[in-house]
This record gives sequence, C-alpha cells and structure tokens, in this order.
Amino acid sequence: MIIKLETIGETIDLPDGLGVISFDDFDGLSRCATSLLGEGEPGIALYRGERKIKPKGILLIDSLIELPFEDRRLVGAYASRMAAEVEAYEPLATKANEIRMFVDELIAELGASHRTDPIGDTERDIKSFVKWLSLTPRREPGSTLLRRFLSFMDYVCDTGLSPSIAVIGLIDKLNPADVLEKTRKARHEGLELLFLEYREVNATDPEIPVWHIDRDGVLFSRTA
Repeated sequence: MIIKLETIGETIDLPDGLGVISFDDFDGLSRCATSLLGEGEPGIALYRGERKIKPKGILLIDSLIELPFEDRRLVGAYASRMAAEVEAYEPLATKANEIRMFVDELIAELGASHRTDPIGDTERDIKSFVKWLSLTPRREPGSTLLRRFLSFMDYVCDTGLSPSIAVIGLIDKLNPADVLEKTRKARHEGLELLFLEYREVNATDPEIPVWHIDRDGVLFSRTA
C-alpha cells in the first residue's frame, strides 16, 4: 500500500500494508481522516500500485466503543457469503428452503387479516432469506478492546472483502504486546491496516513502521 500525504507532499510505501502515522496537529489528523471518506479538502490518499483506493474500499474506524460491525458493506458481504455456503451444501440448502417456505406460510396467514398480501409477487431465494435473518457474528459482551478488535478483524476476513482499514487512536489504548499481536494477525490475514494517531507514539514494535508529522508539516520516520 502506498500512502500519499497530500497536505505535505510526501509519500510513504508500506509493502505489507501495515503502518502508523501520528500527528502533532489534531486538525491535520482530522483532515486526513475526513479525506479518506471522500469529504473535505485533500489530506491523505491510499494506493495499491498505481490505482487509488476509493472511499468505498476504505473502512475508517473512528470509534473504539462501537466497532463498525453494522457497516452495510460488511453486513451485505457477510450475508452473501453465508448464503453461498448454504446453497453449496445441498442438505443445508434443502432445510433452508423448507424453513423459508414455512415462514412464507406464516406471513400468508398474517395477511389474511389485511387488505393486501404481504407475500407479494417477489420470489425469495436463499440469499434474500439469509439477509432477512440479519446474520452477524456473535460478540462477547464485556470483552477487552483487543479481543473486540481481533474479533472484528475475523469478521472482515469472513466477509471475503479486502478493505483498507484505517483506525484512529488505537495504538495508545493498547500495550506493546497487544499491538504486536494485532499487527501479526493483520499480516497473517493479509489485511491492510493503517493507524492514525494524535501525538507521537512510542516506536516499540519493530515489525510495523511508524511515521510522525510535526506541527511544521515535516515527516519523520520513528521506526524502532
């Protein structure tokens, strides 16, 4: 992954898609984060080779309290993959069709008390039925931030998507061992993971490059 810092005219090459960029200036961090969504002024742009990654291919995590398990791209891809696996396994597909037909019968009975037919003329396949079930991975209540983030990474992998993930303010919430575990998992899974941090971070993890932009817009390598 190649990062073009449009605010200062610098480029960073992250061969394995993992890296940290910290900012002395919060407005600089905010501008870069907003630009990843395709909003505001140019700030930061991500590339794979010569191809610029569009906002729909970037997953920006700006809240560590509620990780974006409900992101529409992830939910849709997860349901589609689950539906494909159900259809590919005949015994399971047969049972799913039987359940779907039973649900249709229940809805038809409900419609008997209405002027309109809630079933309609739409042909519901397994994919639409799985989406109706709103399948999402089970989350452990009360788990640590590290466990929740690792679970989220598993979820992204299970969707079959390959978004570039940008996370704001995570490094300083974890101890060095947790950061190492997280980066190694991302590398093993082939996930692109960019950490955006306010204030300079300690470069204690030799396995991930760390860069810092000071208030004068000067870029420094802080890799241990």
